[in-house]
Amino acid sequence: MLGFFRKYQRYFFAVITVVIVISFSFFGTYSTLQRNQYVDTIAFTTVDGTEIKRQELETLALFIGTDNEDKLLFGGAWGPNFLNDGVIKKDFLETGLAEILVAPYLNEIKIDLQPRHLREKHYKTYVHPHAKFVSAINAWSIVAPDIGENLLALQTLEDPATPEGFETRVKLFLAERRFPHPILRQVLRHQQRQYNWISSDPNLDRIDLALFGYYTLNDWFGPRLNRLVAEFIINAAIIAEQRGYEVSKEEALADLYRNAERSFQQNANNPKLGVASTDQYFAEQLRRMGLDQNKAVSLWRKVMAFRRLFKDLGSSVFVDPLTIQQFHEYVTETVEGDLYKLPDTLRFGDYHSLQKFEIYLDAVANRPKEGVKLLDVPESYKTAEEVAQNHPEFVHRRFLLDVSKVEKKDLQVKVGVKETWNWEVQDGNWKKLKEKFPELGVKKGDNKEERFASLDQLDGKTRARVDAFAREEIVKEHPEWLSQALLEASTEKQTVGIRQKGDSAVFKGLKDPQQLIILLDKYPENQEALSEYTADGNTYYRIIVLDRSTKPEVLTFAEADESGTIDEILNRQLEAHYEAIRERDSKTFRNEDGSWKPLPQVRLQVSDSYFTKILDQIRKYYAEIKTPGQQPQAMIGDFAASQRFYAFMQGLRERFSNNSKNIQDWVKDVQPQKNGDTLPPREELEEQWKIVKTEYKADRSTENFPIGKEEAYALKTNEWSEVHTRANGEITFFQLKRKGPPDDLPGLHEKIMQTQQLLSVDAQKILMRHLLEEMEAKNALSLKYLVREEREEEGEE
Repeated sequence: MLGFFRKYQRYFFAVITVVIVISFSFFGTYSTLQRNQYVDTIAFTTVDGTEIKRQELETLALFIGTDNEDKLLFGGAWGPNFLNDGVIKKDFLETGLAEILVAPYLNEIKIDLQPRHLREKHYKTYVHPHAKFVSAINAWSIVAPDIGENLLALQTLEDPATPEGFETRVKLFLAERRFPHPILRQVLRHQQRQYNWISSDPNLDRIDLALFGYYTLNDWFGPRLNRLVAEFIINAAIIAEQRGYEVSKEEALADLYRNAERSFQQNANNPKLGVASTDQYFAEQLRRMGLDQNKAVSLWRKVMAFRRLFKDLGSSVFVDPLTIQQFHEYVTETVEGDLYKLPDTLRFGDYHSLQKFEIYLDAVANRPKEGVKLLDVPESYKTAEEVAQNHPEFVHRRFLLDVSKVEKKDLQVKVGVKETWNWEVQDGNWKKLKEKFPELGVKKGDNKEERFASLDQLDGKTRARVDAFAREEIVKEHPEWLSQALLEASTEKQTVGIRQKGDSAVFKGLKDPQQLIILLDKYPENQEALSEYTADGNTYYRIIVLDRSTKPEVLTFAEADESGTIDEILNRQLEAHYEAIRERDSKTFRNEDGSWKPLPQVRLQVSDSYFTKILDQIRKYYAEIKTPGQQPQAMIGDFAASQRFYAFMQGLRERFSNNSKNIQDWVKDVQPQKNGDTLPPREELEEQWKIVKTEYKADRSTENFPIGKEEAYALKTNEWSEVHTRANGEITFFQLKRKGPPDDLPGLHEKIMQTQQLLSVDAQKILMRHLLEEMEAKNALSLKYLVREEREEEGEE
C-alpha cells in the first residue's frame, strides 16, 4: 500500500494542489473579502448639498489635528503635521470662534471631555522631593500665573461640558502653549541650581511635565472638536467660493512649502531628522501621512478659502486713526503740578491721635483758651524751663554717642558645668546658696560630698535656679570678663535724646535720667564711669560722647508721640478730669450699685467733655465751609480728628494763591543727612508745622487721585484746587502747572493696531454666528457619524 503511494505521489500532490487552489479561489478568499470590505460612509452633507464621505473628513481632521508647534513640543520628532501652521489654535481657539462653534454641540463633545476631566481633577503638579518651593506651581506663579489660575479653575469644575468649562479649558491650553513644558523644565533646573544645599532631582529630566500628559489638540479636547472644525472649514470654503473667493492650487502649494521651510529651519539641527532639504522634508511628511501632493493641496485650499472669507471681513473693518488719536489723547491727557499735603506726623485718622496732639499743644505752647484761633498752629511757645516745670517728660538733652552694649547674662556662657558645681560646694559659696535658697539649709552640707548629694536631691526646676544663681555670681567675681566683652562689642553711633523724666529707648532700666545727663555732661572727666555704665545691673554700656546740645530742648510732637510720653500724660489728665466732672452727671458715670464706673468704661464721654472746646471749633468751621448757613452737625471723634488741620490748610491755600512768595516759608526743605561727629542743629518747633510739597503727575487712568479728578482737569494753568480731606487724616490741595496730552503719545500705533485687531475679531464672531445659523438650518454640521461608528464597533466586539 505504501509502495503504491510512493509510486504515484506526484499525481496525488498535483490533484490536492488543484483542489485547494480552486476551493480558496471560490470560497475562502471571497468570504474573507466580504467580511473585511471597507465601505466609505457619508459623514455629513454640506450647505450646497454635497455629500462628504467619512474618509475625506477624517483626512482633513487628521491634517489640522496637529501643527508645527506640536512638532517642537515633541522635540522635532516625526508625527505632528508641520505643514499645518496652527489653524485650530490660531483661527478658532485664540479668536474665540471655537466657543461659538462648540456651544450647540457641547452634549456631543461631553463624551470626550468627561473622561479627561476625571483624570484632570486628580492631576498632581511637579514638586521637588527635597525642596517643596521648587515646584511647577511656583514657577508658573512667577513666569505664567495664568496657568496656575486656570488649572485650579479647571480642576474645580463640576461639569467640563459647559460654556464656562470649555472656555476655561481653552484658556489653560493657550496658556500652556505660551509657556510649554520644555521651558518649565529649564526654569526648574535653574531654581535647583540657585541653592547649593538642594540636591538635584534625578527624575526631573525624565518626568513628563506636560500638563496632564497632553500634547496635541486631540489630547486636550478629544476627536470631536477636530471633526467639528473640519466640517465647518469645508462648509466655509464652499460659502467662500459662492461669494467669489478663489484659492489656486499654486497658492496652496506655495503656502504649504512656506510652512515646510519654516519648520525645516527650526529642526535642521536635529540629528534624527533624516532629510537634507526642504523638498525631502516636505515629501517625507506627506509619505508618513499617506497623502500625495495633490491631496494635501486640495485640503489646504479649503483651509485657505475659509481664512480668506474671515480675514477679508476682519481686514475690512475700518479704524479711523484720527478718532483713535483723539481718544488716546483724552485717555492719556495728563495733569502736572505741585501737590501740597500734611506731613505724616500730622495726619490724624483717629480720635486718640487728636487727643494726644491737644495735650502736647497745651503743654508746650501759649495758645488761646477758646475760639477759632484754637485751630491755628501755635505762634508762641513756652521755654524749655517753663515746660519742664509741669511736664519734664517733654524736655530732653541731645547727645551724639558711640555706644557698645553687653548683656551680663550673656557672659554666663563662659562658665562650664564643672566650674559651676565646684563653685557651689565651696564653703563661702554654700553659705550664699543657703541664704538664697532656704531649702538647702535643711539638708546635710558639712563637706563637699554631702553638698553634692544635697544638690542632686533637688527637683529639676530648683536645681536650674541654683545653677543660674551660681553662674551669675561667678560672673560677678570676674569683672575683667565684662570689661573685655565691652571692648570687643561692636560700636554704634547714635543720636540719643534723654528726657528729664521718663525711661529711655536706648538705656534699659533708666530710672534717674538726670544722673546720666550729668555724667554725659562731664565727659571725658568721668570717662571711667561711662566705660561700664549700667542702669539696671544687667545691661552694661561703654559710652563715648562725641557731641552734646548745650541746653535743654522741647520735644517735637513726633518725638513725644514716638516715646509714648503723651499717652501717660493724657491718661493722668483724663483721670483728673473724670474726678472733677462725674458729680455733675452721676447718672451717666455711676453703676447701678452706686459705685463709679472705671475710666476705660466711660473714656469716650470723659474725652468729649475734656476736649469739648476744640471739637466745637472743628464742627463750626467744617459747617461754615461745607454747609454755610446751617447749624453744625454732630461729629464723631474719628472724623473730627481727620478735619483737625482743615482750617490750617485752607489758610495756607489762601496765602499761597494770594502771594506765591509765602510758599517757601511754609514748605519743608529736605535736609541731607549729615554724617560726622557733631550733632545736627536743632530745628525750631515751628518747623514741625511745615507742609510737604511734591511734584505730581497723573492721567485719567490714575487711581487714588489726591483731589477730585474732574476738578483737576477743570483747573486752568496756575489755578489752585480746593482743599480735600480724607478719613485717614490726609489733607491736600493742588496747583496746576500743565495740562495736556503727552508730547509723543507713546504707543499710538500699537493702540490703533490693537483696536483694529479687536474689531476684526468681533466682526469674525458675528460672521461665525451667521454662518452657523445657515449651516444648522441645512443640517450641514453633524457628529452623528461618529456615534454610528462607535455603535458599529461595539456590535462587532
